[in-house]
Amino acid sequence: MGWFHFKGKDSRDFGILISAAPEKVRAERRVDYVAIPGRNGELTMDEGTYAPYVLSVECSTRGSENLDEILAWLDGAGELILCTEPDKVFRASIYNKISVADMIYLYNSFLLQFRVQPFKYSVNAAGDALELTAPTTIRNSGTVYSEPLITVYGSGDITLTINGADFPLYGVQESITIDSEMMEVFKGNTNQNGKYGGAEFPRFEVGKNEISWTGNVSKIKIQPRWRWL
Repeated sequence: MGWFHFKGKDSRDFGILISAAPEKVRAERRVDYVAIPGRNGELTMDEGTYAPYVLSVECSTRGSENLDEILAWLDGAGELILCTEPDKVFRASIYNKISVADMIYLYNSFLLQFRVQPFKYSVNAAGDALELTAPTTIRNSGTVYSEPLITVYGSGDITLTINGADFPLYGVQESITIDSEMMEVFKGNTNQNGKYGGAEFPRFEVGKNEISWTGNVSKIKIQPRWRWL
């Protein structure tokens, strides 16, 4: 029997059966093709980003005793895990209107559509976390570069170096966190963007990534956020 987890709850706990799981889909890369008058072919404008897409799951219910609970659960956005890829997490939201009329009789079916963001993440995010006390090389086993969460513990002026690119931090007091996904630097709830001197934010390319630093650093904690298309 197929299943899915959404917002921390399991479809099997609601008596939902899956008659058809979604196909495996790769996110579409955002590319525009521009015709230039007087020029052969087209100009390719590649943003280097990917578009969200929709996954459809065909479901059925066992009666309508917990219908209100099901409808309250299948709403909004949250983390989605599918039985077809149990080691991956999608960031998803309910995309379609769920017809109550289709759910009030025994074993009637309904279509559930999730609009998912382009990347899949590791279910074992906590297990993927790294703690470094010396320069090292780490490996991104995903299929696309990751945008990590990096916390540097130390003091004073520090320069973090990843794959030869420098990311300066100024006047660090005990710790500072770089969130590459959100493009923010902070300590606790305090914004620390003014202490960051990087032209861009760190990222880990697919394969090997060399990490080193200069300055007074006791350790670095990294949530790598490995991801897949």
